[in-house]
Amino acid sequence: MATMQHKIFCVRAFIKTESATAVQRAFRLRFNIQPPTWKSICRCNHQFEQIGCLCKGKSSGQPRVSEENVSRIEESFERSPRKSTRRARRELGIPQPTGWRVLRCCLLFKPYHICLSLVLILKYILTKLSPSF
Repeated sequence: MATMQHKIFCVRAFIKTESATAVQRAFRLRFNIQPPTWKSICRCNHQFEQIGCLCKGKSSGQPRVSEENVSRIEESFERSPRKSTRRARRELGIPQPTGWRVLRCCLLFKPYHICLSLVLILKYILTKLSPSF
């Protein structure tokens, strides 16, 4: 359901008719758009009966990383900056994506990849261009 007006209409119509199908028909006639599913209608009605409000509840969001874990990760990568995140995950007992997020967002570490391919390409070009004796 898109708006609060739609939710209010569905709850009122459901209280009158006790039928999600009848609510869908009335919704289509009133708003001239695709009606919500019967499951959405029942969920709104249940929420109104239980809480008394149709407002969207507060979502928990992504849990924060504790300062203790941030400091542990920072110390670990200061000791050996070339350590892989997989190895750090095993040593510190934290999920690998958490380690990535802390390194990139909190500690502002940048990933470093050695570009061996460029060096190899240049060596190949030099060997082809140089005359062989």
